[in-house]
Amino acid sequence: MTKSFALALHTTTTKLELAIAEVNPNSGRNSQTCITHKQQSWELGRELSVQLHDCLNMFVGDILWTDFAFLAIATGVGSFTGTRIGVVVAKTLAEQLDIPLYGINCESINTRSQQSPPALTLSESLLAIAYDQWQAGIYSNWQDVLPLYEI
Repeated sequence: MTKSFALALHTTTTKLELAIAEVNPNSGRNSQTCITHKQQSWELGRELSVQLHDCLNMFVGDILWTDFAFLAIATGVGSFTGTRIGVVVAKTLAEQLDIPLYGINCESINTRSQQSPPALTLSESLLAIAYDQWQAGIYSNWQDVLPLYEI
């Protein structure tokens, strides 16, 4: 059986956070089916646009891009530039891989993070929320992920 994975990108702060979880769409509702495979963060500051692709490539490592079932991206509120860079990368990947992309706002991510003892990292919370939507059959299109800000 081929493994399926999910990738989360959190770029709304000066820290890049990435997480990959192994997902099993065929397991029962009562079993844990989204298990964090690995996670990492980098304090990049204003270097996000320069280093994101290298960090992502190194982080994904030997996992095939075709093994990803869905992607998740934090859509803000946070750094406007960091958010936009992350959204563009996630949208491009989702479009090219033809997989769902879930855009999750930071308030929901922070709330989910605090609901689990011990607290989840932001990228783990992002994955958990996206996994719930994916499991529920909500297939978000990469075109739907766009952070909106009121002026």
